[in-house]
Amino acid sequence: MSSTFDVMVVGLGAAGSSALYHLSKTGKKVCGIDQFVPPHAQGSSHGQSRIIRQAYHEDPLYVPFIKRAYELWEEIEKESGKQLFLKTGGLMLGNSNAGVIKGAELSARTHDIPYTYLSNQEISTRFPAFKPDNDVVGVLEENAGILFPEDCIKTHLEVAALNGAEILKNVKVTTIHTHSDVVTVGTNQGKYLANKVIIATGPWISEFIPELNLPLTVERQVLYWFKTNEPSIRLDNLPIYIWEYAPGKMFYGFPDLGDGIKVAHHHAGEPTSPDTLNRNISPEEISSMKNVISTYFNLNVEFNYGTVCMYTNTPDERFIIDYHPQHKNMIIASPCSGHGFKFASVTGKLLSQLALDEKPELDISLFSISRFSK
Repeated sequence: MSSTFDVMVVGLGAAGSSALYHLSKTGKKVCGIDQFVPPHAQGSSHGQSRIIRQAYHEDPLYVPFIKRAYELWEEIEKESGKQLFLKTGGLMLGNSNAGVIKGAELSARTHDIPYTYLSNQEISTRFPAFKPDNDVVGVLEENAGILFPEDCIKTHLEVAALNGAEILKNVKVTTIHTHSDVVTVGTNQGKYLANKVIIATGPWISEFIPELNLPLTVERQVLYWFKTNEPSIRLDNLPIYIWEYAPGKMFYGFPDLGDGIKVAHHHAGEPTSPDTLNRNISPEEISSMKNVISTYFNLNVEFNYGTVCMYTNTPDERFIIDYHPQHKNMIIASPCSGHGFKFASVTGKLLSQLALDEKPELDISLFSISRFSK
């Protein structure tokens, strides 16, 4: 195998695998490297399912990115013959002043996304698994659904390899040194040279760029699956959902894909690091989530299993997609803060454009590193 490349991608999770895929289509000599065997369960891109939606309650500015992401997910589905997306519809729930409700409506109106506003009675009638209080309303988006994260990563990498990309698995990067015209990537199996490097290492990213002192925090995230025989949790009866049950506090979940309903809190985990992450789920945590289900669902459930992943958060929960401020041959990718996977198809495209010194097809100024120094 070669030791010199036009572009190297360090970290082959959601963003990195997509970047390698897009770069592999350009005719450039490219290589991806990961300390594990992707897709794996050590980082932030595992757990069977991820939500994808367009009526983006976080900010209408994300909608052009997610619309492009839908197009690119469809593109690789056609290219690979693999199903990576399943349309289920998506329901945002909360009182009429909840951020998920107002935000979803704002994005939908701003970008002409079809949606239906539901009363609590309409929610109960259409989706009998839910148990909404009288003040709960819903914003139903027809085109929302599920991405299969492990399959997405695997497919990006398989197609990249077919296109000629080299992939190094179980290879740990130890150093990255930038020079004026080349980047040296040191690993536990030797050194490699590249004209450009993309760093997309998720919760490990600060280890490679400590000089930037980025204000990133890593958060433990627990995912739960509960079994029940109720037909109301089946795919044809339950959409993906995000429920803001108190100001700024929410849980989200999925219909039954075979192992029961999957449910998780959003931004409720303790700070951690990838090397100290507690991967055990306590009986108290299971009991607490079971109480959430008994409060907000018409279901009797039993715990099936769970897994633990990580969020890598910025203070404003926006992504980082930018050149290193001092080294234009290093691109930093942290599309992150617990809502980045759905964008991976377009994030990888944007990263590939930066690596090739092309103008990004979308305005990525809101994801700049410079915002942290203001």
